[in-house]
Amino acid sequence: MLSRWRPFAAALMAAAVSTALLTAFESEAPAAAKGPRLTAETWRPVEIPLHSTVEYADPYRDVNLTATFTGPGGRRLTMPGFWDGGDTWRVRFSPPSPGRWTYTTSTDRPDSGLDEHRGTIDARAYEGDLPIYRHGFLKTSANNRYMTYADGTPFFWLGDNQQSNLVGQTRYGESNDPRFASQFKGVVDTRDKQGFNVIWNETFANHDGTRNEGGPAWLDSTFHTLNPKFWDDVDRRIEYIADKGIVDALAMGVGSSLTEATEDQLPEYKRLARYLVARYAAYPMVWLTAQEFDNPGNCAQCWEQVAQVFAETDPYQQPASLHNYPIYAGGGIQPRDQKWYGLVTLQEGHNRVDGVADYWLKQYQKTPTRPVVEAEANYEGIDVYWDNHAIVQNWQTRESAWKARVGGAAGNNYGAAGVWWTCWTAQDANENCQNFGSTPWNEGLLLPGAAQMGHLKSFFTALPWWRLAPAPNALTWAGDAPTDTQIAFASTTTDRSTTVVYYPHRIDGGEPYTGTLTGLTRGTYTLKWFDPRTGRYTPAGSVGITDAQGAAHLPPGPTAADDWALLVTRSAR
Repeated sequence: MLSRWRPFAAALMAAAVSTALLTAFESEAPAAAKGPRLTAETWRPVEIPLHSTVEYADPYRDVNLTATFTGPGGRRLTMPGFWDGGDTWRVRFSPPSPGRWTYTTSTDRPDSGLDEHRGTIDARAYEGDLPIYRHGFLKTSANNRYMTYADGTPFFWLGDNQQSNLVGQTRYGESNDPRFASQFKGVVDTRDKQGFNVIWNETFANHDGTRNEGGPAWLDSTFHTLNPKFWDDVDRRIEYIADKGIVDALAMGVGSSLTEATEDQLPEYKRLARYLVARYAAYPMVWLTAQEFDNPGNCAQCWEQVAQVFAETDPYQQPASLHNYPIYAGGGIQPRDQKWYGLVTLQEGHNRVDGVADYWLKQYQKTPTRPVVEAEANYEGIDVYWDNHAIVQNWQTRESAWKARVGGAAGNNYGAAGVWWTCWTAQDANENCQNFGSTPWNEGLLLPGAAQMGHLKSFFTALPWWRLAPAPNALTWAGDAPTDTQIAFASTTTDRSTTVVYYPHRIDGGEPYTGTLTGLTRGTYTLKWFDPRTGRYTPAGSVGITDAQGAAHLPPGPTAADDWALLVTRSAR
């Protein structure tokens, strides 16, 4: 853990790693540089503090600091540095491979306190058990269908939306629930235990009035005088998330702040993006850039330029995206042809019931191919005040997640009333709490959908889920099976050794329906029902296929009033 809340000197000047480790890399690593000798684990941040000798009128803008790191095999990574108040600048770096790394700093104006400083980092392999540090930060898969760790291991994305957890609405230093000393930690700890491995949050530093326990983001008007203490508070929150092994999907804020009327501020947005990379790229990140960037009236092409800064400044090339406004409401811009655009982050919307083929499958089939994450769909329990105050039901939340998965989505995010935007009590006066329903945060944490997302994750991670692809022609249905949003849908491996069939519940009140799964190769197939509400399996029989292109009768779901998943697997030959 890199902590901003304890002295750094001892950690930064810690003893070098063992001679045996260094010898193993000596032939391919650079010689030690004059200056500090630091130690680190791979993919874990080490911090280099520097102190300027020049007094700047506006240190946030007046000088740009970078550090170039050279490691085993001559690999070079360039990380921007950031101003952290007074005469202090910092550079954070997470070595991506073990061995010796040397660094040299540089600036765009003379400053002996910042420029041409050199040092050495001796990195040893991470020894813990958190997958993000064992396998490395995220990237897109070779086929652009899902996310992987740096070493190519598939990453099963299960996100939770906590959009206010970096600002004062979510309290770090206190709690009104005796189970937790900190509201912020209580939310993160609970979601960690429930199996979530991505958290979406936002700085809102592009909006007037944003503050946290470090004070306002800006000491006067937005984009005027940066307040480092605000970012110190963000630091400890992002570090806490990272220490759980959770990926931070970070947005600057809501896209509505950047329009044609404010387009002249685009350089400030780009500078803030660089600052965020400097402070946080050494942690596991996905750059969401902006929430609802393509809401009609926003300057979408401006936000695309900001996203490009995130992508091209991050030396680890962690994925960058732009969160969509709902397609049905005029959103859906996706710059898939841009190299920097790493993944699609959709928004189905709220109080929505969409069909797999009409929504998620279409996104999967678009080209150029990109991983698709359903990032915002039917937050459980919220009051959809613009839609006759409908309350999003648990089944809507759960079915959106399952439909997205069988429709080809590489990930999905969950959201809960009182947690997506934390509400201290039912009387919380915050606008979002009043408009979307004031479920207290500690009640929202325990809504049933969170545990059900854990069941979904357990189901898919027991399979070669990264080999599954939507199979719209694999099923035929008998009788009065639904043909609308509730039509069942299959996802299968190319060789049909594993098939997942998802049966949404029958809104129309009809009876359980049956169908046929086609294209099966010779072998014996085992069928199991999976209950998405409880995570329990129930045997559903077996079938033998003797033809090269055989078909299997699919049994009706155990109940028509509930949704079900049917797992069909071929026995090992």
